[in-house]
Amino acid sequence: MLGYRGHILSKSRVYSTIYAALRAERAHHVGHIEIPDAITDRHWRYVGSGRTPGAALIAAGIADDIAMNREVAREEREASR
Repeated sequence: MLGYRGHILSKSRVYSTIYAALRAERAHHVGHIEIPDAITDRHWRYVGSGRTPGAALIAAGIADDIAMNREVAREEREASR
């Protein structure tokens, strides 16, 4: 944003334009050539949220380790009383 501290969409009424016009001007500047490696909004899609199966296994293993450590610590506290 080159030093502009506001949000990109919070433009003033004096400086306002349509993003479609900006894209059209950019395409005209490039020469109306579609760049094959360019990723635009129309190429995005929702894949999902949450953990992958591998990450879920790792998280479950960590949770089991934490639970076991707590149980061992509790048993040691009770034994030392």
